Amino acid sequence: MRAGNVVEAIELIRRLWSGHAGFLKPDPPPPIIVGGFGPRMAGIAGRHADGFNTQAMHPRLAELARTARDEHTKSGRSAGDFILTVFAGLDDRWLRADSRARQMLERTGVDRLILLQEPPFDPDEIRAAGRLLPTIRHG
Repeated sequence: MRAGNVVEAIELIRRLWSGHAGFLKPDPPPPIIVGGFGPRMAGIAGRHADGFNTQAMHPRLAELARTARDEHTKSGRSAGDFILTVFAGLDDRWLRADSRARQMLERTGVDRLILLQEPPFDPDEIRAAGRLLPTIRHG
């Protein structure tokens, strides 16, 4: 049932963003990213959304990424338009481009890494992470 609700929500959001029912039409419309942890949600994201989000350390990350991208291209859209995002806790292994964890994300084709910081927020830890960011390759 949840999966069907996600598809319905995506369809409704796209309809509203088209200017339906007096809603403002964003130009361009923001991407719709579906979060999930299994192949079913990865497939739904690929077929209906603009991207997929899951855990950076998911044991089946490569499989989920492949499923989402394959479904995206099967639906007639360009693989280059699909956004793969992952989330993880704020940790040096995600910030350092030469770490095994970062290299694994690059091999998988992750487009965006979302780093989570638990409260209470430590300004020194955030500053230290920010100093590492310019060393990360973007591409």
